[in-house]
Amino acid sequence: MRAQRHTLAVFIGRFQPFHIGHNDVVVKAADSADSLLMLVGSAYRPRSWKNPFTYAERRDFILAGVVDAPLPVDVLPLVDTLYNDRAWATNVRTAVRLHLRAKGLDPDATDIVLTGCEKDKSSQYLRWFPEWKMVAADPRYHDDEIINATDMREALFFPAEGDAGRLAARFGMKQMAVVADWMRANPKAVELVRNEAAFVKSYRERIDAAEQVFGYPIPINTADAVVVQSGHVLMVQRKIQPGKDLWALPGGHIDKGENALDAAVRELYEEAGLDMPKGAMRSRLAKREVFDHPDRSERGWVRTEAFVFELQDREKMEKVKSGSDAAAAKWVPITDITPDTIFEDHFDIIQALVPDVPFAYSSILMAHAT
Repeated sequence: MRAQRHTLAVFIGRFQPFHIGHNDVVVKAADSADSLLMLVGSAYRPRSWKNPFTYAERRDFILAGVVDAPLPVDVLPLVDTLYNDRAWATNVRTAVRLHLRAKGLDPDATDIVLTGCEKDKSSQYLRWFPEWKMVAADPRYHDDEIINATDMREALFFPAEGDAGRLAARFGMKQMAVVADWMRANPKAVELVRNEAAFVKSYRERIDAAEQVFGYPIPINTADAVVVQSGHVLMVQRKIQPGKDLWALPGGHIDKGENALDAAVRELYEEAGLDMPKGAMRSRLAKREVFDHPDRSERGWVRTEAFVFELQDREKMEKVKSGSDAAAAKWVPITDITPDTIFEDHFDIIQALVPDVPFAYSSILMAHAT
């Protein structure tokens, strides 16, 4: 007997946070699908101004905030791969495949449709899956402006007096209420995000002022050191904003008169306090690569050149101690490196430059896809 065909809609987004415009897409999906899978991007990144809510929190916001949905809705995490679009697309296909298996759906009898709003360059992924049908959704407008999560975050974390009713009308009463309840229950997390936001805004204002003078975009140039020894990577814990308390590669801004390699070595010794002579460290330079994805930093167009130093494997690791703006410095086993506690794109840089950095996305998905 031939299996009855099923249509699964897939809706990808960061949902930082979920709003009434997202809910419109969910409701609209019922016109072309029997069920909906929502994949939540940036699923395992630490809190920041752009990503203030964890995957688990966003999943709860979605499930509590969906209204009038005439089809079953499931939610799964999606892992970013900033410098490998093909790997990201593979993650999407992996998530869909495991979801089908968990739901007992026959892949040969299931049609996949991809839905979402094509609003800017961040939506280009909608064209990366030629085997799936694309069903575009219309954006939702309020006062002639497209509703977006960026404005919603601003309204939630920096509300103006007397704005509650207007914001509920703009972003959705139920969707706003769910997040507001979470904010009242998590004041420390809210304070962290607000402090990060204040720093990022101040940083960007200074860059914007300089760009107004020169009339063109000005990149901020930094350098980072990826030091590897005996299956470990040298990491430092940030003492200051942005990313206070997160783990990072030793590095920082390039000073006047320095080249990138000089800056990477200087920052490495200032932050990690290595006993190894600098000349010996330079002799272990194995490769270098520029990382300049426009979304790598919330501060703006911040480019970095990363330098890989491969030290000799030995029983006793090189001694390190924190200094400068690092709260701590330590050797981290490659097997323990995960993106949820790592600053900006430093996890992506490590993955790109250090072989065998694991992140068991399939295993994580299997734990969720039940």
